[in-house]
Amino acid sequence: VWENPLTAARARKICEGCSGAEVRTFSYKDLPDIVVEEGWDHRKKMGAMANVPDPIPILGVFRWDRDAVAGDAARMQEAYQGTGSFPFRMAAGGDSFVCFASNLKEFKPNPEHVCRPGWRLHFGNGCPHQCAYCSLGQFMISHVNIEEYTERLADLIVQNPWQKTYLLDDAMDVLAHEPQWDSVGLLMKFFERTKDRYLILHTKSDRVDALIEAGAPKNTIIAWSLSGPTQASELEPKTGTTEGRIEAARRCQEAGMTVRYKFKPIIPVPTWRDDAASAIDLALSRTRPDNLSMTTMIWTQFEAVKGFLRKEMLDPEFWDGAEAVKEEMVGSRLAPFPHALREKVYRHYLSEIRKRDAEVPVCVSTESLDMWKALGPDLGYSAGDYVCGCGMACVRV
Repeated sequence: VWENPLTAARARKICEGCSGAEVRTFSYKDLPDIVVEEGWDHRKKMGAMANVPDPIPILGVFRWDRDAVAGDAARMQEAYQGTGSFPFRMAAGGDSFVCFASNLKEFKPNPEHVCRPGWRLHFGNGCPHQCAYCSLGQFMISHVNIEEYTERLADLIVQNPWQKTYLLDDAMDVLAHEPQWDSVGLLMKFFERTKDRYLILHTKSDRVDALIEAGAPKNTIIAWSLSGPTQASELEPKTGTTEGRIEAARRCQEAGMTVRYKFKPIIPVPTWRDDAASAIDLALSRTRPDNLSMTTMIWTQFEAVKGFLRKEMLDPEFWDGAEAVKEEMVGSRLAPFPHALREKVYRHYLSEIRKRDAEVPVCVSTESLDMWKALGPDLGYSAGDYVCGCGMACVRV
């Protein structure tokens, strides 16, 4: 980091923003001991921690020698004497561009997880939002050689003419790092120069000044994870509020960016029906989203839910329903709620959306084939032709 003037300048700016913090310079050799010393563990849900600390920034650089990255990652993993989980490959400068497919080995539909394959972009790993159901909160790996990153990205785009949209990032909320990281604006300008390729940002943040000031809105699509007021305030403490996210979306749309909403994850708190109506009404009255998508809380076993969510924070029907099927859903990506309860949520959301907008495309996100079969006729799409909020080919409706 310190050897390159551009990365050193970005790192100094970030350090200056962490007023009074200790700044430590480390090597790959040092990192496993630091991880143990700090007690970082990617398996700890924020809601299960008595005191949630502010995440510690870990600054590094992406590297393009795969063998060197793999070797350093393997050595760090071997030297690690802890019992938790830490992304050493990312820390070693890998995983800048990842070819994602939900069923990569067979290249056929995954019955539990309908999601389109393609290249995804990463700036790092970690988030400051402290959402109760998330484990990405104790540290933030952020690589700072963004100028070099865009040069490599240009090569990737040339090699993949089929892919029109590129999602950044599904392991961190990059808007929460701006303007200190001074990175997203550079990427927006890069995509605008491509003419026909689009950057997709997925966020819960309301920090959009840097995006607007970049002055390059034409090829940027922003998908907000949108929650009802109760979920946003009680379970997502450091995110933008429901109204704050929608206001940020309005400002970005006014500046020329394309706006989308993902109701994701929908956690059925006791007031979830009223909260859904409130969030949908506010979103559709203040903005004109390109599309909407919906996902309940998934990828979470019921025993884990009990660790980070108080029983009174969940609609009793959903708590009891998840508990009743906890054994049969062990290992399922769709846990903790059974199909019937998830479908009930989606049908309510769809009904509230259609009361306000009869035309906006609506889909379910990362859901099962069975759910698509149940909802497809009412959504107007199938698992093969749906309009995706962050997929690799959905540019404009």
